[in-house]
Amino acid sequence: MIDAFRAACEQYHFSSQQILPHDSFLINLGHPVAEALEKSRAAFIDELQRADQLGLTLLNFHPGSHLHQIGEQACLKRIAESINIALDQSRNVTAVIENTAGQGSNLGFRFEHLAEIIDQVEDKSRVGVCLDTCHAFAGGYDLRTEADCVATFAKFERIVGFRYLRGMRKASLAAVSTAITASVRVTSAKPCLAG
Repeated sequence: MIDAFRAACEQYHFSSQQILPHDSFLINLGHPVAEALEKSRAAFIDELQRADQLGLTLLNFHPGSHLHQIGEQACLKRIAESINIALDQSRNVTAVIENTAGQGSNLGFRFEHLAEIIDQVEDKSRVGVCLDTCHAFAGGYDLRTEADCVATFAKFERIVGFRYLRGMRKASLAAVSTAITASVRVTSAKPCLAG
């Protein structure tokens, strides 16, 4: 299976920088309950190691949820600790935090959440962000016009920084996609784009 995947990537000219798999949605790196947190950490490490076996260099994931049992700061700290543990037990793969829509008790819907997590990750070379525009819009960032996109992405640059942008999921609305494409200027990072 691994050899077939690698052969298909080579045959169809897909590099590891163009493939951004998503981990299991059941993983919660900020889980407030110790036993569930350990299970999530083990599953996340397994996902990173699997991505490495496939020759991939990126793994996309949602940060975590406090489940209304611990505060936001405590949960953000757990998420960063979880990433540090997982990066210590894996190699070659960058942990790519995807912003969320902010439903329930999920964190990652504010750019400040992403920045706080990244600030606590020890190996900054192996952490990045996937910006999901649909999640961003649902989380309160306006993306309806080109001017809105420019303002939102200026805020992203100021708070998180484009140097961490590794991928992007663009909304399917043609107007939003056009505005985003026109307003995003990433010089050093070469993010994956998924429609």
